[in-house]
Amino acid sequence: MLSLDRINEYVTVVCQQIRWKKARFRVSEEMQNHIIDGRDSYMAQGLDENTATEKALTDTGDATVIGTQLDRIHRPKPQWSMFVATAILLILGLLVRLFVFNDEDRIGLMSIRLLCTGIGVAGMIAAYFTDFTIIGKYPKTIYFGVISISVAMLLFSPTTNGKSFYTQYIILLFPLAFSAIIFATRNKGYSGILSCGLAFALPSFIALYVPSVSGFLLFAIVGAALLGIAIYKKWFGTKRLYSFLLMLAPVALLTIVFFISMTPYRWDRLAVAFNPSIDPNGAGYMGVMVRELLSGATFFGRGNIPSEYIVGLTEPYQFFYTDLLLTALISHLGWIAFIVILSALLFFIVKGFMLCFKQKSSLGLFVSMAIMMTFCMQVISYIAYNLGFLFAAPISLPLISYGNTATIINLVLIGFMLSVFRTGDVVVDEKNPTITKLNKFISWNDGKLTINFKS
Repeated sequence: MLSLDRINEYVTVVCQQIRWKKARFRVSEEMQNHIIDGRDSYMAQGLDENTATEKALTDTGDATVIGTQLDRIHRPKPQWSMFVATAILLILGLLVRLFVFNDEDRIGLMSIRLLCTGIGVAGMIAAYFTDFTIIGKYPKTIYFGVISISVAMLLFSPTTNGKSFYTQYIILLFPLAFSAIIFATRNKGYSGILSCGLAFALPSFIALYVPSVSGFLLFAIVGAALLGIAIYKKWFGTKRLYSFLLMLAPVALLTIVFFISMTPYRWDRLAVAFNPSIDPNGAGYMGVMVRELLSGATFFGRGNIPSEYIVGLTEPYQFFYTDLLLTALISHLGWIAFIVILSALLFFIVKGFMLCFKQKSSLGLFVSMAIMMTFCMQVISYIAYNLGFLFAAPISLPLISYGNTATIINLVLIGFMLSVFRTGDVVVDEKNPTITKLNKFISWNDGKLTINFKS
């Protein structure tokens, strides 16, 4: 029997013992390399190829025993701590709705919230068991699918407070779609960076058209960070300096467009975000209110709430359900409520990023990083808004604040991220097409060098 056939036969027996089929490819590749290295070592000592192969196999051990041992090691790795953290955030959001506010329609709101949470959890489970590598197999389909959905929402979604209501939440999918394009264009040099620049610009313009300043800033920051990471790691095979300069072109263009799109009202909002007292009865009213509520808050228990805000907090006004939930909680329950919620969010964020950095594949890293940064940016913008910097209304406080559509989308994104953490250890990135073609042209098989001119 030929040496390579004997090795393949051994490796096949090993892989048959591994029940998780997704792990077999990586194990097969590693086992073959290990055995071939051992064979080559014995051949260097003067043994013939077949004898060297048998000694290398003997050193490796019984195929069935080795396969059984590897089966115990190579199994999906569900991150139960992340599941628990997700559940805690959902429960905190439900408890806030149930016990903090005295809304007359509390039962109706809770029923809708529970229904949407159930839909979101079902979506998270479905995403969790979905092979996340589908993002790498069909990057353009996923990217343009998200773009098409957002355009359709622009045309048919109802408008609330001047915004396309559902489109502002579809923006949460933009970083994930963009990460697929970055992965698809790796190893394509400067043309790949230019393609990413175009893919970066289109969602940004959609976010401005919604219009959603928070959504635009979220995608712009996360998208630029993802592209910057890819350039730094030389995934395009280009020089970093020139690549970063090329990356600045779409960033500069969008910055210019953003400032051009700033209406006088938005400039006023930016000014009063820093100093709301310059227009306390107009654009700065909300900022003044938030700062007065926070200044009267205690560490534990109900704070000193100015009389003009008591009715709005107890009924409560709609914006205390959505954009200013943390401000309302601090006023009702004290800073301890803020600390508890922030601690739960920080645990989720820190643990999530730690798992992101452990990913072995480029695709796993980019998918998980895109989702974690999307989550993190929502938290940062929401906390800034609730601590008195009221420039742009936040999209949501993930899984906690009111917003059923945002909750469903965030849960599905978390499901995809947990899918990465579950199976990312055995995912192997697709090889560079140029290298694949070269391997087809020149191959080494069982001690024979073959050059295939037909390829």
